Amino acid sequence: MKLAVVGTGLIGASFAKAARRRGLSDDIAGLDANAENAAAALRLGLIDRVVDAVPRDAAAVLLAVPVDGIADWVRRLANHPGALFDAGSVKAPIIESLKARDGALPPRYVPCHPIAGSERSGPEAADADLFAGRQAVLTPVPETDPAAIDQVRALWRGVGADAQLMAAQDHDRILAVTSHLPHLLAFAYLDRVEADHLSHTGGGFDDFTRIGTAAPDLWASILGLNRGPLTEALAAFKDSLGRFERALENDDREALQAFIDAAGRRLTRLGQ
Repeated sequence: MKLAVVGTGLIGASFAKAARRRGLSDDIAGLDANAENAAAALRLGLIDRVVDAVPRDAAAVLLAVPVDGIADWVRRLANHPGALFDAGSVKAPIIESLKARDGALPPRYVPCHPIAGSERSGPEAADADLFAGRQAVLTPVPETDPAAIDQVRALWRGVGADAQLMAAQDHDRILAVTSHLPHLLAFAYLDRVEADHLSHTGGGFDDFTRIGTAAPDLWASILGLNRGPLTEALAAFKDSLGRFERALENDDREALQAFIDAAGRRLTRLGQ
């Protein structure tokens, strides 16, 4: 199968690497506005050639571009005969944008989001096992071609992911809590870290701040595009944080212990 990857950063390069290693494709074309990324992907053997346009004979096209550029790429490739799928972590606004301007989504386009990533970026960070054991969410709409859904689901499963279907709005609401809010909190926390703090850090600091060094342009786009569900998640978090703050102000150790205990029990109760 011939595969085209638009965007040869971490996600696109990792998908290409996994597709090659797992025998899904022996012909991978790469396209990237960042010429250095494309050249590195070629040098590392992740793609077979760098192209200026998506080949018409590509059976599948992955759009591994920032979320605010996905809709434009879908429009540009609306008549491409291959299955078209993306990897953006926000879904409903992209679908709504396409419907508002074009009336409907191209039938061969399958909106997707692999719930996998790293604080590292670029083709040098490509990991053939990045998607192994992770969930890939597909959010098709009624007009999506069932054959394209099957093809894209098989591709995600082929690179090791557990491909599941979900409504776009549900996806965005859940990811606002499980991914976007944690990143926002890490960014806000690091805004208050000073140089003299860094010689007194441990595992907790490392765990919490790891995602705080994520790509600024990528995450500004994600947070902005999912601002509705994220604002709701942030409001709920502020309420929980306010309860901790009041317990501290009142030196209420019992309340603090109860909050901490409830947090651990909640994970256990939810099956983690």
